[in-house]
Amino acid sequence: MAAENQNDQLKELLNKHTQELRALDNCVKDREVRRFDESNGCKSCRGRGWVVTWDTMDSMSGCYHEHTACSAEGCTSETRQNSGLEPKNNKYDGFHNGSHWSPQYNSDELAIKSDLEEKIGKLRFEIESETRRFTPSEGKVVKVVSSGRGPKAKRIPTGIIGIVKKSWTNDWGVNKLLIIDSRGQKWWPKAEHVEVTDPEPDMGPWEKMESEERQVSGYPVIATVKRKARSGKATFVRTTTGVEMWVPMSQASELKEAKVGDTLSIMLPMWLATQKGLVVQPSQ
Repeated sequence: MAAENQNDQLKELLNKHTQELRALDNCVKDREVRRFDESNGCKSCRGRGWVVTWDTMDSMSGCYHEHTACSAEGCTSETRQNSGLEPKNNKYDGFHNGSHWSPQYNSDELAIKSDLEEKIGKLRFEIESETRRFTPSEGKVVKVVSSGRGPKAKRIPTGIIGIVKKSWTNDWGVNKLLIIDSRGQKWWPKAEHVEVTDPEPDMGPWEKMESEERQVSGYPVIATVKRKARSGKATFVRTTTGVEMWVPMSQASELKEAKVGDTLSIMLPMWLATQKGLVVQPSQ
């Protein structure tokens, strides 16, 4: 059964909690607006006690502005204490102590806000993880969902399912994949033309197919294990002909149980044997 990408459900839940948090913030702001209006807060200074008299256009931040005390009728420190700040900030407020408005939550609202922010943070992390999980990369089963453009003869048919063996970015900045289907046929689609159907597949059937392919089209060599990579993903060997090379563990299963110093027969993929000079391809 194909794995299901949970991102749609996670994003829907994220949107729900984000709207709930926005509604809470709006409720608190509306309450502060009513308080300011009902207390006849000064519209001239917005409850700050100062007004801007000059500013230069050289800075968009407002850092060069000049100001003076508010002279509006009825605006005093007592009335401003009663009305509080008008719940709306402008670019100048950050340059004056006590002029930046922040919503004030009661204990119940604060508990709801904290709970929602925790849920939102967790959901964003899960969405990021799920996105990475369903991004085409080596070892994942993908399905070709778009044949792309270009000559029809070179287009990859949609519906092909295979395992990603290699992922790289070509000279034109296009992310390409090498996938192998259940018949062993190789395809080279763009990453944007496939979707992941199983991010954590059972590798048994694929490894068996590769093993059988190597028996048919592989190149046998006798090699001595010289050292193993710390990652456990590759082994450095020396063949009886003196060729030394790193062999990916995925390309020679015989090396998985071998120890340093062991000499054994391994079956290399023909492409690797050719790349290392063990096989010389006839000139065209």
